[in-house]
Amino acid sequence: MRIAITGGAGFLGLACGLRLSADGHRIMALDRGEHVLPAGIDFRSCDIADDNDVALAFAEFEPDVVIHFAALLTLDSKADIVAATRVNALGTAVVFSAAQTCGARRVVYASSVAALGDADTRAGDATTPRPASVYGATKAFCEHLARACVADTPEMTLIGLRYGSVYGPGRARGWRAIQTLVEQAVSGVPRLFYPDFPQPIDWTWIGDAAEVAARAVTAPLSGHHVFNVVGDKRFMREAANHLKQRYPSLTTIPQSAQTPPSAWDFANDGLEAALGYTPHTKIEGGIDQVIDGLV
Repeated sequence: MRIAITGGAGFLGLACGLRLSADGHRIMALDRGEHVLPAGIDFRSCDIADDNDVALAFAEFEPDVVIHFAALLTLDSKADIVAATRVNALGTAVVFSAAQTCGARRVVYASSVAALGDADTRAGDATTPRPASVYGATKAFCEHLARACVADTPEMTLIGLRYGSVYGPGRARGWRAIQTLVEQAVSGVPRLFYPDFPQPIDWTWIGDAAEVAARAVTAPLSGHHVFNVVGDKRFMREAANHLKQRYPSLTTIPQSAQTPPSAWDFANDGLEAALGYTPHTKIEGGIDQVIDGLV
């Protein structure tokens, strides 16, 4: 298949592109600026909020499937709500429209646990978003827009993936709480201060996140679906304790911190039945892999 990935030079987009390229699919990564990507992934500079730019890119590449990962993340969205709305909301509308026009039969897009906000999550994947952040609001918009698009164009399939906190080697943007701890420990700091959130939060290993997206590309689904994608729910102190085991001379120091405003009690609901896969990497194994990538 021919698969276009917006945000394809980024952390999750590139991991997903490499995963799908290994299966023999032709991959076109679309992203801002200029990037030299690994063999097997073509690149095109593109602004996803520019409808002419995206339409031309899709018309030339003729993707069978579009994976939409381009976005401004939590902190950037908070800092500039206009830019966040332009990229995350308008950009998603542009991508959905261009995919429809070029004949792509499926769009897999990244939503977020932030879209759920303070919602009652007992409904599982069917939970109605109640975002508590600008980023979450833009992701909730994506879910509502996708549902409306499928109602108007029933021959298309749109699949949303509500990720929690995805981590792994190469994560340079967004919320990097575990990433920062590991980098500091590897650098040899004698005292490691960490945010001691009062609740466990979700940590999804990058390989698991990419695998879920890759399977969503080929899963026998139609219509609109949104799936919670949950990895390992753990306290930050557990990550700090594992780093202490890896570096016995390290002193770990908890600092009181407020849990970020997302529905961290969300859980995998229909993922296994729909895709035959759920994330399984524990934070200890993920941290070890991040360390291996740094040393």
